[in-house]
Amino acid sequence: MKSHFKILCLLLFTFELHAAVFVQSNTTPLVSGQRVRVKKLTRDMAGVRSAIVTGGPSIFQDAKQVEAKKQRLQQFRDALMRYPQVMDPDVKAARSEFDALRQALAAEFKRAGDQLSKIGNVQQAMATMEKNSKTYAVPAHLSIPFTETQAKAWVQAAGNARTVAEHNQKQLALIAQMAYLPRNIGTPQSGAPYDDQDVSRLQRNAATMLNLVQSSYEKISGDLKSHMQQMESDVFSRWQEDPSGEKKWLFIQDGSAIEARELFTRSRAIAQSSVYLERALNREPQLALATLAKIEKAEQAFEHNTKSALSSSRLPAPKSTDQARIEIAKKILMNPKYKFGEYGTIVLTTENIVPRERKDSELEIDNAELTLSGNLKMSGTETTWTYKWDEFKFAVPLKEQNSGQWHIWWITAKKFSSGGPNTPINTWISGKATKGNPIPRGNF
Repeated sequence: MKSHFKILCLLLFTFELHAAVFVQSNTTPLVSGQRVRVKKLTRDMAGVRSAIVTGGPSIFQDAKQVEAKKQRLQQFRDALMRYPQVMDPDVKAARSEFDALRQALAAEFKRAGDQLSKIGNVQQAMATMEKNSKTYAVPAHLSIPFTETQAKAWVQAAGNARTVAEHNQKQLALIAQMAYLPRNIGTPQSGAPYDDQDVSRLQRNAATMLNLVQSSYEKISGDLKSHMQQMESDVFSRWQEDPSGEKKWLFIQDGSAIEARELFTRSRAIAQSSVYLERALNREPQLALATLAKIEKAEQAFEHNTKSALSSSRLPAPKSTDQARIEIAKKILMNPKYKFGEYGTIVLTTENIVPRERKDSELEIDNAELTLSGNLKMSGTETTWTYKWDEFKFAVPLKEQNSGQWHIWWITAKKFSSGGPNTPINTWISGKATKGNPIPRGNF
């Protein structure tokens, strides 16, 4: 660009040397046709000068524009050289306009050079910005819970994306203000140079990146806060019952310990995720630390209440001590068909043997036909069975083979006097058997 400026100055200096020679030469006055051409030349140069835009990005950042103006200035110079009548008013006016054009071009060219020195290689800069916006894209949303490593990696990636977006915004603002980027057909991806539309596109991309970084953090942080607030009802308000009261089973029933452990583990992981995220951002995780402390306290309380509930687990008070029924219960428990295994003290939970009865019917369809009126007519045989039985209920601790833990089982003993074709008659059998609370061996 500086070489172009030197060429323009050299042309003007050459013109001045010739002018000095012309003053010393004998010249003939302009004829009418020459005067017309000189005046038109003056108007043409004035038109070129008035068309120079002195604000915004200079077109002389484009080497092709510089070359075109250089050629045009050379044409004006060559035309003026044909009129050595330097003392003629019209020639003077033309030479004065030429000098004004030269100065205007020199000033505009200097402005273009100053702009280029500030913005550098715009095409390369914009290509780098577009590449970096893809290389350092906003990271995907973190799934809760997450580890410390994942939190640090996300914060690092989000920070890189923010830095790139902010840098791009700053550079693009300068480019939009100073860079001459004429609109063209095609895209940079197809090989076309970047133009002003690409500046706007990259500015939108940078703004989107910044918004996405912020919204992504707010989404993760908001989800964590929502989860921790939900713990008030899901964690901290649960298992508040009296472990020695009627609802002790909430602490010692099958699955309670597993459910509680999973709940406390997940809750702790969520709160810890918030700690990781805030500390990765150099912030103090006050809410998360307070939540972790409450989780620890709730877990300790659950463990204490579970032990209390288990230690208070007892067999029910017997409704009867009828030895005959106790012997019947023993035979049922020892029947290998039921696989009850090792058992403890038998407690009768009903005062007497109670008679029961019910009827079941079964319809066997022999024939089905569709009548002319569209109705379905069926015929068959209905069989009815009358079930009659005696029953009583008892509770008994049974030992689990795998864990060795004892549980109270609630069993109904039945003896049928009539029933269906597969009903055992006149023998005591086990009816419904329900597994209840665990019970320590020393409590029976």
